[in-house]
Amino acid sequence: MKKMEKKKRKLNKKKRYFRIFSRFFIFFSFIFLIIFALKNSNFFNVTSISIEGNKNVSAAKIKKVSNLHKGSKFFVMSKKDRIKKLKSVPYIENAKISYNLRGRVTIRVKERVPYYQLDVNDYLLVDDNFRILENSDKKRDNLVNLSGFNVENPQAGNYILTNKEDQEKRNLLLELRNDEYSLRGNIRDIELLDSISTFTTVDGVKIEFGSYSNIDYKLKMLSLILKDISTTNKNAILIQMEKGDSPILITDGEKDSKSDQEENKKLKKEENKDKSYREINQD
Repeated sequence: MKKMEKKKRKLNKKKRYFRIFSRFFIFFSFIFLIIFALKNSNFFNVTSISIEGNKNVSAAKIKKVSNLHKGSKFFVMSKKDRIKKLKSVPYIENAKISYNLRGRVTIRVKERVPYYQLDVNDYLLVDDNFRILENSDKKRDNLVNLSGFNVENPQAGNYILTNKEDQEKRNLLLELRNDEYSLRGNIRDIELLDSISTFTTVDGVKIEFGSYSNIDYKLKMLSLILKDISTTNKNAILIQMEKGDSPILITDGEKDSKSDQEENKKLKKEENKDKSYREINQD
């Protein structure tokens, strides 16, 4: 009796396992057939593609990189992979892809904007995240000119100032764009040497910024001096940030008569007492 019951139990277990296996097999076979049918049908076919936000990257290139064209299957590749490919294009910072059941695809891209340029054989156009966007044969007037350091691999898509020893230079460039100092758009040329840096403003005032230490203090002082130059209409030619105990502003008094120059010298002596920087008139 006991042997018969054991055999029955084993047989019931086998039948139960077989039923479970059969259900799973039927379920996955059904899913496979659905996927196969959808893949080989016109469902999820792309009927139209619209591109938005592109200025420097052509619509044709965006379609090619995202592997989308009229008649292609939208879900053959994941949306995440398509966006990743688009972001590999130097000018594209981000992208969004939408699809509706009518087969209409919309690709919205956010492009990077050139902020710096470097004269390295050709002109390297670089955005404010230090990514090289393109090699141009023409110089742009509206970009900040960078110089004083080597670019190891000047190809579009790569980044500049990536080495550990370049961190101080990167920090300085980031701080120069900080709204706290109101210097963005006021600096035309930046030379970044190993131990010192030099700027030139859009008005042609040379700034000997000096070392990469005390950046916050020096930028605050530079902002104050440039604001003073603007409000008083001084004929400034040079600002020295690390000459002596306080910054020095050197002005050119050529526009003044001799009597005016003598008067201005007296006034400057009085003004310098209340200022946090010194002003020197270069006769």
